[in-house]
Formats: sequence, structure tokens, C-alpha cells
Amino acid sequence: MLIGLITLGCDKNTVDSEYLAGLFEEQGYDVMFEPSPDAPMPDAVVVLTCGFIADAKQQSIEALVTWAEVKTRNGTPRLYVAGCLAQRHADELLQSIPEIDGIAGVGQYRQLVGLVTSEPHPRNIVASKPLVEINEPMPRRRADDRPYSYLKIADGCNHSCAFCSIPLMKGKQRSVRPEILIDEARNLILGGVRELTLVAQDISVYGHDWEDEYWLPDLLHDLCAIPGEFWVRCMYCYPGGVTDDLLDAMAAEKKVARYLDVPLQHFDPDILRQMQRPFRHVNPQRLVERLRKAVPGIAIRTTMLVGFPGETPAAHRAMLDGMRECRFDWLGAFPYSREAETPAASMPRQVGKRVKQKRWEEVMALQAEITEEIGQARIGSTTRVLVEGYDENREKWVGRSQREAAEVDGLVVLESSRELKNGEFVTAEIIDADVYDVTARVVATPKA
Repeated sequence: MLIGLITLGCDKNTVDSEYLAGLFEEQGYDVMFEPSPDAPMPDAVVVLTCGFIADAKQQSIEALVTWAEVKTRNGTPRLYVAGCLAQRHADELLQSIPEIDGIAGVGQYRQLVGLVTSEPHPRNIVASKPLVEINEPMPRRRADDRPYSYLKIADGCNHSCAFCSIPLMKGKQRSVRPEILIDEARNLILGGVRELTLVAQDISVYGHDWEDEYWLPDLLHDLCAIPGEFWVRCMYCYPGGVTDDLLDAMAAEKKVARYLDVPLQHFDPDILRQMQRPFRHVNPQRLVERLRKAVPGIAIRTTMLVGFPGETPAAHRAMLDGMRECRFDWLGAFPYSREAETPAASMPRQVGKRVKQKRWEEVMALQAEITEEIGQARIGSTTRVLVEGYDENREKWVGRSQREAAEVDGLVVLESSRELKNGEFVTAEIIDADVYDVTARVVATPKA
């Protein structure tokens, strides 16, 4: 029996998909990632959905409709739905897409495997409660041979941001025990991974759901003690969780990338209060100054939410002014999406679609200027680069330094007199920069 896995949404879904693949293979089933309707047909397809914002939900629904049409036309494959959209809208999905054979919600790995592999194949829903707690090591089959991988250190969320539906789909945060994470990280490194990216809804509160005081800085120290040459990168660290202990760990551990992703969402105090953002008392400018002082050379990434209800022209200007002052290395921005059952959905003074789009374009244009200027200032410097593969379009090797996170930031385009290897580290001199990517000439490689 061949199982096809389609992964949509965030990097936490990527990890879940690889856990599912490991469980299927553990029971003797074959797995293929991202099957195509035009390729050899699997016996069953599992679509791991996202339900965060309207665009993500639409992408998930379109994928389900595509495979429902394939099933109607060919009689196969059986179609299963999992993840956030399935958790929140199981009944509606089953009613509107009758071709669906079964639904499982968030984190219900073993239940889903049982549903797909049972004989006969009942049309069933196992989505009553999200399960985000991992209490045992999970078998994991990687989807590809990329030299980086995500390590999901927790899931769920304790915050109550007014715009966000994640707590409705995932419930409270549950951290993964360190012994499980250390074992998983060691296996990933042995398998060729050279960058571990820590992810959760908020990594800064890792371990706070336990009685024992083992928190993020402790995990960083233990991960860095694993033998081998690799980086550890921190994503989704809320501003209030940037403690002195965390900064000390980042500065002390050479394997921790000089990089931090701190989602701020806005600069206007009134908007942050209406968003019900945690740690909104933290001054962004002082936080950025503190980060750069504690970890010299750090690259900082943040996220902005544009067009939240009640956002005035003055509030939007405050966002732009804050960006100019802080000069983030990287910044992602999203127009506000009105999500049912969230407090923001019923707030007055909703911002119009055209205004949101215009403001989003202004934010992205400003950040492009800042990022390009930072890239230009790097010309002439040398940097350590993790080689990620050969770009056929550029006809050059590409990789990333500690300053670029996978899939969301720019690349380092490499000029080399020899063929490079996927997953090796090289030293390169930056010789050019465009808006997001820099070009570098390899000047040293590891000794054979």
C-alpha cells in the first residue's frame, strides 16, 4: 500500500508530516511526499491542512477539491484530511466534499494511521480534541535531503491574541521533553542535517508548562553539546521571552546562529493593546538595541500585521517609522485576515481591503530598501555558508549564512572554482548584493 502525503502550511506541519511518514513506514507501508495527480497514483492521500488565515484555508480546500476530482475520475486514491483546518471544520469538510474518506485533527498521528490502514475503510472523523503533547520518541522519515530540518520543541499556544485562531485549533502549549528532542536532533544530525531550526508557536516559553525549571537556554546548551558541525537557529521567539539567560546562551554557544526571529506585529501601543499581544510593554527599539549589544553581528527578523481593526493612518506611520529606526535585517508582513470566532472579527472600524493592500505594499517596499542596504554593506566581508544545492536557473551553487533562515529569507549565491557538496560548510567573500540575495566567492573549503 502506497501512502501519499501532501503538506500545506507552516514548518510545524512539515514536522508532523515526517512523523506520519515514519509511523506509516514503521508499519510496513510505503510513503511518497507531495504526489502529483499526473504521476503514479498512491492508494491513499493524506492532506495535512492549514487553517490559520483565509489564504491558507483556501489553499487547503483547493488541494482537497483537486484530489476529490481525481478520485471521482479514477476511483482512487482514498482521501484523508488532517491538521488545523480538519480540527476546526471537520463536519463542514465532510459534508461539502463527500469524496473525503476520513478526517483527523491536530496531532492525532496514530489515530490517523489507524484510520487510513484499517480494513474495511470506514468514513470517520477523529478530530474531537487536538493532541499537541508528545510524550515518546516519534519515528521520523525526512521528506528530502536538504541540509536543514525543523525541530518542533512545542506546539499549541498560551497567548490570546485577538486576531489569531491557533488556540482554537491547537489548545494550550505543550513542550516536548528534552530527552526526546536531544535524541531526535542527534538522529537528524547523523542523517546529514547541518542546521536545526527550533520552532513552536512561541519558543521563548519552552518548558514553562513543567514544574522543573528547564527552559530554552538549557535546551540550547544541551543541543550544542551534541557532537558534529551544525547550527541551531531560533524562530518565533516572542519579545518578552528574550531573557538575559537566553542572550547569554546565544552569545556563548558557537553553534547557535547569530540570528533571532522576534514577531512584534506592530509599533503602535494602542493597536498592540487591541491585539491583546503578550509582552506589549516591551519597547521594540530598546529590545533591538539590547539584542545587538548582547550578540554582536546578530541578524534580526520580525513580522508585522497590517490593517488590524482600528489602524489609523497615524498608526500605520508609526509602523513605518519603527521599521526605519530598528532596521530589521528581515521582515515579513501580512494583511490582517478576519477570522471567525476571534475577538478581532467583531471589532468595529475594520480596515478596507484596498487600504490594507496599499499599506502592506508600503511596508514591503520599505523593508526591501532596508534589506538591500544591509546587503550592500556586507560586500567585502567574509562569511561561513552552508551549501544547500545547485540552482539550475542561476547555474551556480546556493546556500545560506547564519544571517539567513531557510525558506523565508534570502540566499547566498556562490561562485566556486570547484564543485561543491550539498551540506558542506565553506567560507566565502561577499562580492555583490541585490534586494534579498548576496553573491559570494568561495575562498576556503574544509580540508578533505
